Amino acid sequence: MPEFNRRFLIQAGSLLAPAVWAGRSKPVMAAQEKAPASYARLNVTENPFGPSPAARRAIIACVPDAPYYVENDHTLRDKIGEQENLERDKIALSNGSLDALSLLSSDIGRKGHILAPQPTYATHLNYAQRRGVEVRYVPLTQHAIDLDALRRAITPQTAMVYLCNPNNPTGDMLDHAKLLAFCEDVSRTCPVIVDEAYFELLPMAEQMTVSSLVHSGHDVIVARTFSKVYGLAGLRIGYILAHPDRVKQLYSLTTTSRNQAGYAAALASLGDKDYLNGAIRYLTSCRAMIYDICKKNELTFLKSHGTFVYVNTLRPAEKMKAALAQRGVDIRVFDAPDYQTWIRVGTATPAELELFGRVLPAALQAVPKA
Repeated sequence: MPEFNRRFLIQAGSLLAPAVWAGRSKPVMAAQEKAPASYARLNVTENPFGPSPAARRAIIACVPDAPYYVENDHTLRDKIGEQENLERDKIALSNGSLDALSLLSSDIGRKGHILAPQPTYATHLNYAQRRGVEVRYVPLTQHAIDLDALRRAITPQTAMVYLCNPNNPTGDMLDHAKLLAFCEDVSRTCPVIVDEAYFELLPMAEQMTVSSLVHSGHDVIVARTFSKVYGLAGLRIGYILAHPDRVKQLYSLTTTSRNQAGYAAALASLGDKDYLNGAIRYLTSCRAMIYDICKKNELTFLKSHGTFVYVNTLRPAEKMKAALAQRGVDIRVFDAPDYQTWIRVGTATPAELELFGRVLPAALQAVPKA
């Protein structure tokens, strides 16, 4: 079964993970390529090698606490605060960053409309729309978020602006000085959410966050997650950095408490530089594999700072999605008028990426060009 094969590959990969964390990614790839994949889950943006060794030990150690709710979330919030130089009341935990994004977008957005670039990550925006919130989109300019165009699109009815940096699915990184200036200016009239789900992958990441604006009191909400680079997607743990009133707003909307395993794993992961550096090296090597596959098939792609690559197939994206799915490869497409032939390919195990490269030529041949 396809999902069984993926689990087998990931479990096998976890045994080899220490080599990745030490930066020896090539031997790991060579070992995994000996086990061909029959299914590739490239429609998501996960780190398939999962939790760090320290996080795994923390998960096991917390099993005796499984019958009990997490009594408070102060320890992790304080640890995040130390890293970000922020007080605890400016930090809120959530079940992945998606819960925070969805709840805040639907609550803030009901006062007017949400403004966002397109294409961008929109799961929470779609949720807000289902709750009756209007979302207005501004097209990218040369594949990049156009801050000037977004600024021109703001009206007195704009309740919130959403930005993803690096942007998903393009992987583009905003100019940091321009992003800071935009957020500082716009947040005087409406809140700005900056989704930093992949910020660890940015060059000089600690200097690329906009969390300094939270420290200085601006109405900027920074969303982070342990789902991506830290490999904890299945344990659902994320957080926001924001003004205390926004933290209170989120907690007033939240209906669930933290899970013990996710909380313990996040606490063990944060600040684990060896793991983080190894994971970044691994995910970067996966992007390079996708680039090579695109080049071999003469496909245009965008250089990415995320755990994914945006690829122009020159063919209707939905048809390419179906053609690849028939061959055991899942990818994701985004609803954007100017990107009807583009697909997003996520990082995965080397064996899964090898399968993608193996079946892509046949899928391209099966779908006529647009």
